[in-house]
Amino acid sequence: MRILFAAPGYKPAWRIGGPIISVSSVAEALARRGHEVIVFTTNSNLDQDLDVPTNRPIEIEGVQVWYFERQEPLQRLFPHVGYLSKSLGFLYSPHMAKALERMVPTVDLVHTHLPFNYPTYAAAQAAFRHGKPLFYHQRGVFDPERLKFRSLKKMLYLRLVEVPILRRATTLIALTAAEAKNYSRLGVNTPCRIIPNGIDADAYAGQHKPGFLEPLGIRPEHTVILFLSRLHPTKGADRLLDAFLRVQSAFPSAVLVLAGPDEFGLEASLRKRTDAVELNERIIFPGMVHGELKRQLLRRADLFCLPSDAEGFSMAVLEAMAASTAVLLSPGCHFPEVEQAGAGLIADLEPEAIASALRNMLSSSGRLQQMGQAAARFVAQRYSWDKITDLLLETYAEGVDRYRYASSRQ
Repeated sequence: MRILFAAPGYKPAWRIGGPIISVSSVAEALARRGHEVIVFTTNSNLDQDLDVPTNRPIEIEGVQVWYFERQEPLQRLFPHVGYLSKSLGFLYSPHMAKALERMVPTVDLVHTHLPFNYPTYAAAQAAFRHGKPLFYHQRGVFDPERLKFRSLKKMLYLRLVEVPILRRATTLIALTAAEAKNYSRLGVNTPCRIIPNGIDADAYAGQHKPGFLEPLGIRPEHTVILFLSRLHPTKGADRLLDAFLRVQSAFPSAVLVLAGPDEFGLEASLRKRTDAVELNERIIFPGMVHGELKRQLLRRADLFCLPSDAEGFSMAVLEAMAASTAVLLSPGCHFPEVEQAGAGLIADLEPEAIASALRNMLSSSGRLQQMGQAAARFVAQRYSWDKITDLLLETYAEGVDRYRYASSRQ
């Protein structure tokens, strides 16, 4: 098949977060199966621009990728308005609009990833104009908790733009059963399939390198609690810090690592609280991490924590589990299976609930190791990219057949 992906960003746009990993991974998995995958995206890396060739195709791991120059007139006119400067933006690209008119008639299907941006809007409209099946991935964005953030703008755009697209799409794709319900909450009854994210477990397996993390202040005797996500109001770094401050005196060897891009300028306030309690050596801010440093942090961590308001299906959680690290998650991560698999715990969002779970888990290093081993087994068995790609190809085949049948009846 010849498949067009549309997404707001593509690797190496790591600052945007987990969707960049999952979208590029599934694109490469499809390419390895012999399918031709074309990605239309932008040069956005959240608050930066990627240093990549633009407005022309380049090959990345067997995938044809087009990075189009983005235009953000409002952000240029009002660069100091926090609301605008901290937003991914609409990512308008006139070059992309013209290229879609040439490309979409040549593909078998269009698959969009993440709403509320121009690339996925424009690709959907092009699919409708040229009679191509549209597969629509929201990737956690329609969770009610996430819709509360900048709610007025989102609800207006949803009703005027996204819901009409959802109703005309061939198939909606949800990462979890909770995501499928979120489509229904919008009053949409388009056929929906649940396909979780996958993981290349071998890339994260193995032992950490002794001494590799000492420049960050992580020593052999430390028990490492790792938060690895964007420093964003919905991700819960502040809650985890609150919880850690409540338990740190009982676990003097524990250190908290708050890693991730400082998307909303939250690091300064978190550091201020750290300074106030004189725990600078035990609360570490490495900033954005990727590559070998990220893998070493995941392998070295004794416990991975993500007390998020809402997640689609977090790639960071899968990566931590593949690295044999126990996990402590919120209900909003929509991953209750971790408790069933003995791989971690789910705790409510209140800092005291998180603190109670930390006390429970940190009290036994042996139990943390057992959970980590269970986590690695679980993701290797359930979430390999081969299995996820099989599900996606089955979904494509069913949707394309249904689309063709419906078209023949008109």
